[in-house]
Amino acid sequence: MHQEYGPIVRVTPNEVHWNDPEFIDTVFPGPGRKTNKPLWFAQRTGTPYSIVSTTDHDLHRRRRNALNSFFSVASVRRLEPIMKRYMAEMISRMEQAGQTGQIMEMHLLFKACASDVITEYAFGESIGFIYTPDIGKSFFESTDVFFFLTHIFGLVPWLVHHVQNAPSWLIKAAAPHLGELRDRQDWWIAKVREIRKSPNPDRVKSTIFEGILNSALPPEEKSDHRLASEAQLVVFAGEGTTAHTLTCCLYHLLADKDEVRKLKAELVAAVPDPSSLQLSQIDSLPYLNAVIQEAIRLHPGVMARQVRISPEIPIVYSDKAEGKSYVIPPNTVTSMSPLDIHLHPDAFGSDAYDYRPQRWIDNPKLARYFIGFSRGARNCVGMTLARREMAIILATIFLKWDVYDGTLGQGPTLELYETERGMDIDANADYIIPAPAAGSKGLRVKIRS
Repeated sequence: MHQEYGPIVRVTPNEVHWNDPEFIDTVFPGPGRKTNKPLWFAQRTGTPYSIVSTTDHDLHRRRRNALNSFFSVASVRRLEPIMKRYMAEMISRMEQAGQTGQIMEMHLLFKACASDVITEYAFGESIGFIYTPDIGKSFFESTDVFFFLTHIFGLVPWLVHHVQNAPSWLIKAAAPHLGELRDRQDWWIAKVREIRKSPNPDRVKSTIFEGILNSALPPEEKSDHRLASEAQLVVFAGEGTTAHTLTCCLYHLLADKDEVRKLKAELVAAVPDPSSLQLSQIDSLPYLNAVIQEAIRLHPGVMARQVRISPEIPIVYSDKAEGKSYVIPPNTVTSMSPLDIHLHPDAFGSDAYDYRPQRWIDNPKLARYFIGFSRGARNCVGMTLARREMAIILATIFLKWDVYDGTLGQGPTLELYETERGMDIDANADYIIPAPAAGSKGLRVKIRS
């Protein structure tokens, strides 16, 4: 539609969509301008009472303020021992695969590790997917089925309530593929109730839901149904988007030995002893950060168009190419799509589809076109955790392994196994999260010890 009609298109009777990298900060403003979201978006996500789905600007700020401190740089660094514990098991599973010749499904391994980290941070305890024989595969498949329903939720909003509140036995009978997800939802709310009934004053700020229950939010903001939505959002975002970026990043690195060479050189110089790697050693490494940034640009973990409403003032847009101005009235839904902007040639050039981390170092101003974690007052609250978790995992992997080049005696290596970008890595469908092509087996890697 943008190719035919230009950078501004009305995509529904009450939604205007832009494909203009220079207009990002107007669509996604800071806290100085009130920004709402439409109710249908809240229903479509399946988490209607979470911060990401909160329609009202002021209520969103109150809910978000209760979470902000848990995702600060200082809090993430305090989380480092938990990340390292689960990461050590992830590395152990990779080493075992190297000894047995097992082809490792890295997308599942990353999900299991990220899921256990965020779940323990949220509730003080995890399910321990990283320790299970199938590394949580059956549960993650159940989660995928839930995301496949998001289009239906958007069209039939009342269905969300029934799916979320129906008895477990009914869900398992009517939709067996959702059974494992329902078991986990029940686990989340049971943990919230445990925290509510037995608050530990010494740990008020040690887990996310202890913090919410001990926050200044009013009692109605701490109800079971409200916190169940928040729990689902926190866990889904903490495991899915992080794992997706790691998966895509690892693919691109293993597909290009020159990129790995640059990354390893930076890591070796910054980390003299890999066995005692610290987040503080890699926090500001330019190439490592560029490697992650470029993966998010090409493969944003949230693919759906990001919607906003300006409830009080109109939005004025000037189409310079056509010499026209448009006034969008208050309470109109406005949106942009991350992948549109991230592949826009005016922002990222004719090689926008290419994975080239160096572009962020050559031109730091490109950051103004980046919406991989959304932008403005409603940007992703967990981006600090996500970036640092990805950094420490990638650093650990590439301080230990190299890319296989067929040389005998090369040492520990990784090699792509029957994985293609177009089939297994690029987004083929939008279910809020990106989905690969039908029949994809994900990112598979052969590990050599």
